[in-house]
Amino acid sequence: MAASRNRGCVAAGHPITAEAGAGILRAGGNAVDAAVAAACMSFLAEPVLTGAGGGGFMLLCRPDGASLLLDGFARMPAGLGESTPPEDFKAIPVDFGDTVQTFHIGRGSVATPGLMSMLFSAQQRYGRIPMREVLAPAMHAARHGVTLNALQASFIHLLDPILSSTGPCKAMHSSKDGLLKAGESFSNPDLANLLELLCMEGVDEMYLGDVARSIVSACQPGGLLGMGDLAACRVIERRPLNIKALNGVLLSNPPPSSGGPLIGFSLLLLEEMRRQGHGMDASLLTECLRESSLARNADFDAMVHRHGFADDFLHKDRIDRHAVGLAERISRGGARSSKESANRHGSTTHISVLDKDGMAVSMTTSNGEGSGIMVPGTGIHLNNMLGEEDINPLGFHQLKAGETLSSMMAPSILLRDGRPALILGSGGSNRLRGAILQVLLRHAERSEPIEKAVHAPRLHPEGYLLDAEPGALNAAGYNALRQLGWKIRQWSDTSVYFGGVHAISMSQHGIVEAAGDPRRGGAVAWA
Repeated sequence: MAASRNRGCVAAGHPITAEAGAGILRAGGNAVDAAVAAACMSFLAEPVLTGAGGGGFMLLCRPDGASLLLDGFARMPAGLGESTPPEDFKAIPVDFGDTVQTFHIGRGSVATPGLMSMLFSAQQRYGRIPMREVLAPAMHAARHGVTLNALQASFIHLLDPILSSTGPCKAMHSSKDGLLKAGESFSNPDLANLLELLCMEGVDEMYLGDVARSIVSACQPGGLLGMGDLAACRVIERRPLNIKALNGVLLSNPPPSSGGPLIGFSLLLLEEMRRQGHGMDASLLTECLRESSLARNADFDAMVHRHGFADDFLHKDRIDRHAVGLAERISRGGARSSKESANRHGSTTHISVLDKDGMAVSMTTSNGEGSGIMVPGTGIHLNNMLGEEDINPLGFHQLKAGETLSSMMAPSILLRDGRPALILGSGGSNRLRGAILQVLLRHAERSEPIEKAVHAPRLHPEGYLLDAEPGALNAAGYNALRQLGWKIRQWSDTSVYFGGVHAISMSQHGIVEAAGDPRRGGAVAWA
């Protein structure tokens, strides 16, 4: 971390990703230009976490606090009439060491990919420099390669059953000696050619033209994606979730995504419990995170696509009811049951950007684990969003055509005095909301420097099992939680499991600080 006054900055999941964005800031681009450059570079530097065949969300905020959420996440394709479920939809077990989790891949796992539509639309509307200049670093890296670090190589080997499921996908992630290893180069010349084509022809080529036809062809037979799905896949503009808390306003991802509302619920519940006289400690934080899981398991997943859901879910009456129940539980003990999908990996990455003018961008993207389906001649590895249980809580292939899947992604920005004061987000599936909340509390409430807040040990509850990084619990917190019925699993080291928060803060005096999360290879680059 470094501190500076009125300088642009990028925090991301890889040094090369961050530097690609910072280089565009130095070349005269703004925060949107830098975010797009960093995102496309992440396709090379973080190749199994994100990609051109995936989806994501971009939260933009101008220096005056005016904000907009761009939804470019994966959507439900129309399918083949009554022929669903799709034929090519197969379960693949992945061994995470302490558990085996099943994902579904194949042509029937591919959702409509909205990421490139979002990136091009954002840059065209809000960027400052030509798109060809913005994408030049990624195109160069795609042709000449990026040396894999140990973390990214470990992800490739972890997902071997998926990446090796088809010949073209295996070839993309292999050298002559097998799957790529740390120190070897990952390149994707076809992706470089695709990016160059889109710079010349526009992103419609990917959604209406020959590239679109190639994508649809790659999903047949046995898939659901059609030309009509791609033609209808335009970025959706949403009003960010707006939560008054932490002596400011937290902007985050609104419904139909679930991460923002659940962070807001936990935060508002914490503040209500503190107003009632409960001290802020690890046991209260754990119980509030647990309570948000219980709230999700009521009517949340069935109603999250409904207009006005966020206002109802975060209404003071609901928060007060949960506060009463939580206070009773803390005083009397007793367990309640809830279940969350245990996605151990969370194939997601985040980018935070602040430019010298004070424009902020918080963007989270993902390719799922990948479907194993490559689009010939494009370098695109298509997503498997329809095959991830945790973002299909109502069951596979149950959404209406065109609906955005309910992601846990929560790109967020905290406003103080009407301007961006903290830009952050995380990868990590259902752990990311807890990771974001813990960094928010440490920095915005306890006034810890952003690097200390990001690096600090974290907690994550699932069921009544609490995972704790070293130092996350003192003796008093440990004993309090055990008395409340918690089983505690103490980790021997920090882990990628606990998310990857990449964050930038700006003080009221204009001092900028930033931190990349070492759990997920985070890095910071300055303009």
